[in-house]
Amino acid sequence: MSIIYGTTIEETLKQFVLAPVNSPELLSSLLPLIMGAVVIELYFGKYEHEELGWNTSVGNAVLWVTTGINLLINQDLNPTEAYATYFLIGIGSFVGYMNFFHKWSETLAFVVSSSGIVYSLAYVTVLFVRTDLAINTTTLKAAGLFFIGVNVAFRILQDFETPRDTRQFGNFR
Repeated sequence: MSIIYGTTIEETLKQFVLAPVNSPELLSSLLPLIMGAVVIELYFGKYEHEELGWNTSVGNAVLWVTTGINLLINQDLNPTEAYATYFLIGIGSFVGYMNFFHKWSETLAFVVSSSGIVYSLAYVTVLFVRTDLAINTTTLKAAGLFFIGVNVAFRILQDFETPRDTRQFGNFR
């Protein structure tokens, strides 16, 4: 699939954001990531006293692996795209293993496995693999800004959700 990406960071960043709209064929890969991220972020906005748990950390790592496998199965990859896909599978496998066996601290596990990081990294990888996006300094900087922007946007999204005190056990309204 061919997407013409801008020559500036701003133009490229705009294309990252608009990719699902401008390239509907990406929706089958991107929609589960977008919907999953929004639902999880709204959940943590509503239940602000909850923390990411070990089971969710493992599940989030599995998302990287399954997204990578989906790309391997459904795409004819050039070497650079294959490396990006193998990286996603590798990082998912490593983080999943570390989380599954509690090999690192909760703090590190829950930061690395947070939905903002997991979903935005998977999103960017899908764009790199399923489009003709050139991997160069401009696109890497735009990807970094997209990654940061998405995580900031998720934090803002959580603030719009009305918190519910989850410490009131038994109050299921």
